Amino acid sequence: MRVQNIGALFYKQVKDCAKNPPVLLLFFIYPIVALILIQAMKDEAGISDLFVSMFATMHSVFTPIVAASSFIAEEREKNTLRVLIMSNVKLKEYLISVGGFILFANLLTGSCFIFFANLTVSNYLFIFAMGAGSLISIILGSCIGLFAKNAAAANGLAVPIGIAFAFLPMLANFNKGIEKVASLTYGQQFSKLMSGKEISFPGLIVIAANLAILITASALLYKRSISEE
Repeated sequence: MRVQNIGALFYKQVKDCAKNPPVLLLFFIYPIVALILIQAMKDEAGISDLFVSMFATMHSVFTPIVAASSFIAEEREKNTLRVLIMSNVKLKEYLISVGGFILFANLLTGSCFIFFANLTVSNYLFIFAMGAGSLISIILGSCIGLFAKNAAAANGLAVPIGIAFAFLPMLANFNKGIEKVASLTYGQQFSKLMSGKEISFPGLIVIAANLAILITASALLYKRSISEE
């Protein structure tokens, strides 16, 4: 891998995102909604912490899934990715640059959550949980982008999958049955961490299992994409 290529592709992602308002808005929507709700209900005890943990989870799960799948699928549909590969750019360099940009943008915009409430978890642990959740979500989004035939198909898959993984932790706060299902997802485990709760050993197993499945799927899709491109 060449750092120069990754840097150039990273800069390309910055420009492409600036020209894509729907994807650009994704990085701001949950922090903005959280701030509005917190200000509207600031007199309710503990409500700000609840909103922060809920919307920070959505931000670290839904946003990277949709953004990664959208970027990759659009490049494939427009044959831009094929041109890049023919120009001596490796597919893994492209994927690292996309993932790196999304992770940076998500942490940059998501860091404002730490100013919205008096968190019971340290700021460093909160950012770590958000970053780790975003990274796993980027892998999932990349799988969708590499699997889908075009951008429309990618969005059709990414949005419901993103909603499922991002909203289950929120609904788990109000329903014990949903909590049992949500506990099998990495989003629920990182949501606990961001709300100040400790992750149990089974929770760490869930995160590891989710990560192992996604890495295996991404490796298979990567090999398929190499042959196709």
